[in-house]
Amino acid sequence: MRSKKPINYSFFKKIFWDYKWSILLYSLIVLLYGMLIVGIFPTVQKETAGLEKLLEAYPPVLKEALGISTSSLNTIEGFLSVEYFSFIWVGIVGILIFSLGASIVSGEIDKGTSEFSFTFPVRRQKIVLSKFIASYFLSLIVILITLISVIAGIYIIGETPYFKGLLAFFMTALALSFFLLALTFFFSSIFDNKGKVYGACGGIFVLSYLIHILAGISDKVSDFYFLSFFKYYGSPETILTSGNIEIKNIFVFSLTGLIFLIFGLIISEKRDL
Repeated sequence: MRSKKPINYSFFKKIFWDYKWSILLYSLIVLLYGMLIVGIFPTVQKETAGLEKLLEAYPPVLKEALGISTSSLNTIEGFLSVEYFSFIWVGIVGILIFSLGASIVSGEIDKGTSEFSFTFPVRRQKIVLSKFIASYFLSLIVILITLISVIAGIYIIGETPYFKGLLAFFMTALALSFFLLALTFFFSSIFDNKGKVYGACGGIFVLSYLIHILAGISDKVSDFYFLSFFKYYGSPETILTSGNIEIKNIFVFSLTGLIFLIFGLIISEKRDL
């Protein structure tokens, strides 16, 4: 008799076991990098005058596109946004999520274990959903370590964290991670190897960032800004300083991610593995 529980805990735990070292490494990276970035903020703050002269040489449209301003570098929230959360952190977490999502189906095919994994007396959708949820929990761990490192670093330099802003960023990061994981899982359910999944997801990531940058420079590109997921990620500085969440952006990430997840489940259930 098949279990009516929505997930299979054996596969759920297997994902944690398979990625224990990867998660440890990523957690260490975001922990050290987060504290490092916060640690150099006091030095940067003292050099504001020199930075003002440097930023004057930047074209206004480029500064707007990159979200760079002297006022941003004067606050810990703005500094974190420019130096960490605007792109670098998204890239670090994105690579982890692409790896996790690609392994759900394509990874089994690559390793030659798909026939074994998907022939258990358990519905295939339950198996892949269990792996998806476990992967999402792993990304949650990295997000939490990110915030812990930032909070610890802010206290170390004698500043006070704005917890409402950090909580708002946490909610945004959760929605972004869900979208990226669902997108990756969708491609994983289509392609036979992880290389193609990485190529598709990497291409979307780079294209989204290019549109994000060029939309602030070209009116023609701005018409296609809705295609970039960075549009819905929003401004980390605004999120961190205001503590407000753009509900519509969370909705877009959640709805789009849910659509990719549903289609991924349907495709992986029907395809020949």
